[in-house]
Amino acid sequence: MFIKAKMKLSTLSIAMLLAMSGAQAQSVEDDAKEKDIEKIQVTGSRLKGVDLEGANPVQIFDRDDLTSRGYNTLSDFLRDLPQASSAGTFTENGGVGGNDGSPAGSAGVSLRGLGSSSTLVLVNGRRVAVDSFTNGFDSFVNVNAIPMSALERVEILTDGASSVYGSDAIAGVVNFILRKDVEGHEISASYGDDTKDSDFGRYNLTYVGGFNTTNSNTTLVVDYFDRKALFNSDRPIDVTFKSNTRVTVDGVDYAEDWCGDDTRNNGGRCNFDYVIQRAIQPDTSAFGTTLNHVYRLNDGKEFFAEAMYQHNTGSAYDSAASFDIDIAGDSAFVPERFAQANTQDGSIDSIRVRSRFPERRIQDYDTTSYRVLAGLRGELADWSWETAAVYGKTDNEITHVSGYIGKDKLDAAIADGSYNPFNLGRDNSDAVLASVRELAPRKGESEVMSLDFNIAGNLAIELPAGAVSAVFGGEFRSEEISDNPAAVAQSDGIYGLGASDAKADRNQYAVYGEFNVPITDSLDAIAAVRYDHYSDFGGDVNPKLSLRYRATDDLILRASWSTGFRAPSLSQLGAGTSLTANYIDCGTDQPFNGLCGDFGAQFGELEFDQETLGNTGLDAENSEAVNVGASWNLTNNLQLTVDYWRYEHTDIVDVDANTTLRACVSGSAPVVGSEAELAGAFGCVIDSGNDLVFLRTGFFNVGSQETDGVDVKVNYRLDAGRAGSFDLFANATKTFSYERQITADSPKQDLLGKLSGAAEIARPELVADFGADWAMANWSASVSAHYISSLGDGDFKFDNETVDSWLIFSGSLGYDINDNQSLLLSVRNLTDKEPPYASSPTNGYASSVHDWIGRLWTVRYTIRF
Repeated sequence: MFIKAKMKLSTLSIAMLLAMSGAQAQSVEDDAKEKDIEKIQVTGSRLKGVDLEGANPVQIFDRDDLTSRGYNTLSDFLRDLPQASSAGTFTENGGVGGNDGSPAGSAGVSLRGLGSSSTLVLVNGRRVAVDSFTNGFDSFVNVNAIPMSALERVEILTDGASSVYGSDAIAGVVNFILRKDVEGHEISASYGDDTKDSDFGRYNLTYVGGFNTTNSNTTLVVDYFDRKALFNSDRPIDVTFKSNTRVTVDGVDYAEDWCGDDTRNNGGRCNFDYVIQRAIQPDTSAFGTTLNHVYRLNDGKEFFAEAMYQHNTGSAYDSAASFDIDIAGDSAFVPERFAQANTQDGSIDSIRVRSRFPERRIQDYDTTSYRVLAGLRGELADWSWETAAVYGKTDNEITHVSGYIGKDKLDAAIADGSYNPFNLGRDNSDAVLASVRELAPRKGESEVMSLDFNIAGNLAIELPAGAVSAVFGGEFRSEEISDNPAAVAQSDGIYGLGASDAKADRNQYAVYGEFNVPITDSLDAIAAVRYDHYSDFGGDVNPKLSLRYRATDDLILRASWSTGFRAPSLSQLGAGTSLTANYIDCGTDQPFNGLCGDFGAQFGELEFDQETLGNTGLDAENSEAVNVGASWNLTNNLQLTVDYWRYEHTDIVDVDANTTLRACVSGSAPVVGSEAELAGAFGCVIDSGNDLVFLRTGFFNVGSQETDGVDVKVNYRLDAGRAGSFDLFANATKTFSYERQITADSPKQDLLGKLSGAAEIARPELVADFGADWAMANWSASVSAHYISSLGDGDFKFDNETVDSWLIFSGSLGYDINDNQSLLLSVRNLTDKEPPYASSPTNGYASSVHDWIGRLWTVRYTIRF
């Protein structure tokens, strides 16, 4: 017996799926029994069994689309998706400086560049737990917790959907549909590597099994994936910036012996290449399993259950941390030439060492995700109903296994003479290095429990063009997160590692309704409204109105308007203390001069300590989305969709010191003489000279962003007879504008078509995928291209203005050995093209959209029985 998916679809759904894959819909016998027809719903609407063809801009990709393009993980696929290849989508490379960047081993998706917290991620149409760590300050769902081999297809709604799904669906929805209704068994094994001398091997082993009884089906997927690390040192990258180390004796800088002639500043400093120690893509190992069970009860009801487990481990890498310390001039380990220089003025003074530690920083991560669901569905007269309970949990732990040196431990080791800070610390034994390291484990937990119910059918309202159909439903959800770094990391006790904690929980409930109103035989209106209430900030109502006009049998015009919202993330509400330094300008023409006293008046500016906390008074972020488009079957084999989209996103949550500073100046926030007098409130502390010395601030609803553009998708099927069949495709996103305003009193920033910010985030104007699939008898092949338009170089550019456009090709060749066995060879970046040069990023290329992996091949063997 060979494996297959039992597709119980209505005539409409079959036509939709085949049309989206470029295939011509086949007729379905009119006498199909009603019991074999399953009322389905498409991402973007909860209506069931309603003709919604072309009503929403939904793109569908199945598992074969991903494997034939050479993708090994969902994060690799989403990074190249034209609608997501912009700001906010990030991979598992991970930040290693603390918890201000993307966590090691995680990956998230951001539609339209609006941020990972503004894209809703679903599994089988329902929410999953967000990660316990954040990407900067953005919450996200870790897509690396979903094994690609368990995927049946991914449906991507590129339109606002808060009226249907609630919070987070500002930019759209990514819905991962997992495999179910499988019959038979399948084992698949693959191995891949790059074509360079480096060892970038990857392995994948998957089992899929379907177990049937008269009334039930159970589908089980078990998957294992392993990938080795690839480092910058494995590729001829263009390092655009090098740091330096130096020893200062009596005000004179000296280079140490370790660097030889590789010096600067007339030989007074050693060049240090910290970029070369970083990883292009880290190593990872993942084990996952999914289970889908359906049991048909005797009374027409159906019990369904899902379970998902994922365990990921791996590492993330960065260069050795820097330090700046003073050493007693008479210490035994001071090199002779520095000791002699120190006596030239007749006294022995302290020696300043600004250098690096001898080992690169390595974080080990361990992430475990669980999800279980149980539900019941059935019919009540002419209405269908469904209810389900879901529990999800994510446990994260990051351990700092190398290169993270405790400040107190180092001071003690230098004082007792056991640690030698000179010569990059290379003269210290392994035992000494181990004695000054801090493991500083960071543990996080995210938990979600939910209960939902909906009922769908036709209202007793019969219009000339047909009945009004509707769905009504409600949800209850409880969420809790915690992020617990080690105390030594929170107290700034480790070189090159910052951390702050977070802890929060809340309850939420929602009620919603959605209606399909056939105004005429050619014009439908789809209206939705949803009310969400959160225990920590209140309620929000969001409507959506869509119009679909069938101009001809082959041309559908559509338009939609909606509002959206994003509830403040639990990490923003419950963030713990984070300490930094900040400053303000002083003078009669400066906005915060009222906080400048004697020192500020004399020197024209003030530096002060800033404490940042979560803010339980945050409101929701809000948005407005417009989509106007068309879906046109120009011929039976040629389909074209075009959609113009626009988003306005306001009240964005961000850390903003100016809001609190303004409140201190106006008198609406306390200005006191000690931190204790603030009593936990946001406000300012001044000293006896009336100079600001301390500010407590946090998150506020201050930012906004606007973007618009157009999506174009083309599918063409060509039947070449004995030469086989060809499916040609193109999918492109052209962004017309992207403006971001950090606060209400800051200028708007035009960020489109350039690299920007310290993270060198790219927002390309045009991203496109195009190619062709071919099939003939037992053979199949695919050729595809991925294009990213040119970009302006970043904020730190120095010898370059433009980052050239990038075009890479990928391909695959498949052969069915017999009905039960198949082989597939896929190659990413067929021409082994290098990324274009960018001077602003220190590694010499725009790593948020380009990569230095090069040509990567994968061979997969599959057997079915």
